[in-house]
Amino acid sequence: MTQHMFHDYVELDGLRTHLIRLTPDIDTVFLHGVGGSCWTFAHTLSALEVEMNWASIDLLGYGESSWLPDTADYSTQRQARRVCDVLDHLGVSKVNLVGFSWGGLIALEVAAQWQGVDKLVMIDIPPSSHLSPDAVAPIPWRYNDIGGAIETMARLAPNASRPVIERDAQLSTTFDEHGLRRKLDPRLLQRYFFRTEEHWKTWDANNRDTLLIRGERSQVLSSDAAATMMKRAPSASYVEIAEAGHMIPLEQPRHLAQVISDFVR
Repeated sequence: MTQHMFHDYVELDGLRTHLIRLTPDIDTVFLHGVGGSCWTFAHTLSALEVEMNWASIDLLGYGESSWLPDTADYSTQRQARRVCDVLDHLGVSKVNLVGFSWGGLIALEVAAQWQGVDKLVMIDIPPSSHLSPDAVAPIPWRYNDIGGAIETMARLAPNASRPVIERDAQLSTTFDEHGLRRKLDPRLLQRYFFRTEEHWKTWDANNRDTLLIRGERSQVLSSDAAATMMKRAPSASYVEIAEAGHMIPLEQPRHLAQVISDFVR
């Protein structure tokens, strides 16, 4: 990233939340998806076309944020409540929310719970899924070397450039006493807890200025599901990004930055 940003850590209720941000003030918050981290948006953030005091958060269980105990599920509501608490702790009063994949559902729930949300951007996620929570993407937790992590990301984001893939692989992994692994609780790769949830009522009740973004080749948010979402929220805006599947922040970071910039300016 060409911008100078800094790390911040919020300790609440015995749990740590890590975030990166551009300035002490925050006007836009980015929330990543399954398998990601606050760095998922790195190339998008560096390409933004408007002045934005952004922050990108590691959700619980990801990156440098705390893992939940084995007895606790990583539900969308739990993650949303945590984001609300973090925003309150930081003294944020008004913010735009940008959520990718599962982060989009979390952003939707934050917008329903927290009065300070101005604009909402949901990227490539429907309010519910017919898929089993155990039907997870083939993302290994451990790798023999960084080449394995790069190969995984290249498979998940086939339209992404090599430099983007390599940087994401490096930022999403770490070394421990056993070798190289992803920076997340392995339970998050074994079961997608949000697949058991239903968020259509929240989508229908949402009154924020909202933008829905879909990747042209996405197999997560189908064109039919996107059309249904727009029919049920006719005041929302809709953009489909060409040459992208689900992994829009990696495959088309500059186009995504342009779309977000146009919406929030």
